[in-house]
Amino acid sequence: MKLDSLYLKRRRVLLVCLAGLLLGVCAYCFTGDEPLTAEEQQLVGEWSDGTSEITRGFHADRTISTSDSQYVGRWRIEDGKLKVVAWELIELPRSLSLSSIRLSWNSLQRHFEEEKYSWQIDFQNDGRTMTLNHPVDELHPDGKWLWTKQMDR
Repeated sequence: MKLDSLYLKRRRVLLVCLAGLLLGVCAYCFTGDEPLTAEEQQLVGEWSDGTSEITRGFHADRTISTSDSQYVGRWRIEDGKLKVVAWELIELPRSLSLSSIRLSWNSLQRHFEEEKYSWQIDFQNDGRTMTLNHPVDELHPDGKWLWTKQMDR
């Protein structure tokens, strides 16, 4: 008699777990990100600011990455502003030296620190250039940061 009761309890637990898993999968499928707006679709691709070899990739799933793999994050365009939340990737130690382990430890700590940015974004009519507002400095005397979309190679 006790074996039957134990069997029924296990069966109930299994059914509850399966139902929870099914609900989780359904919730994931039906609550995904909203589709990209036309403005956001223009941003999808690889962009360069022309001052370095490093490019930034804005992906259709609203993730961002850099060509040097230093940062990753999420992006969205709201009310004409590009909003980015970025964090540093974890750098594994290259050797067992104290300095290499210390650098890896520091990158692990920075990985959990999110940096938030927001810039006014304007696309040019050619579809290959955009500007982001930027504090005025020597490289940006007009307060604009010019970006060019990299064409498929």
